[in-house]
Amino acid sequence: MGELLFIGATAAWRLSAEAARERQAIMIADLDARHRRDLPTLIAGDFNADPDAASIRFLTGRQPLQGRSVLYHDAWSVAGEGPGYTWTVDNPNAAAGAEQIIGQPGHRSRFDYVFVGRWDAHPKTYARVKTASLAFERPIDGIWASDHFGLMVDLEVGKND
Repeated sequence: MGELLFIGATAAWRLSAEAARERQAIMIADLDARHRRDLPTLIAGDFNADPDAASIRFLTGRQPLQGRSVLYHDAWSVAGEGPGYTWTVDNPNAAAGAEQIIGQPGHRSRFDYVFVGRWDAHPKTYARVKTASLAFERPIDGIWASDHFGLMVDLEVGKND
């Protein structure tokens, strides 16, 4: 069916570093443009930014940066249920960090994403988000997998007729 470009990314973690995350989002889009394959690009990772941050708004086509626009589909927005918090005080591994970094009680954010490339960048193929759910959002035998919850996304991938 073809090759797929998968970009695993993370972004500046300091919440006051949105300018750095904006530059990083542009670099990720540039990386995709230089190495794009036949199948829609997948970008996944910890972006340390809420959905309303400029870097995420740029990646999802809702805000230009430096005179440029791109569009990737946020899998959670397409098929997730509820707020999709991935970094939350509900996770004991995140609670101390959230208290130190945020300093406000009850912090919950969606910082982790799976982005899917758009149709016009891949006119002969598609990747449709069928489901999006949290992963590792509960401990197993009392052990939490990470300080972030993961995302599990099911895609339907195919060729356009």
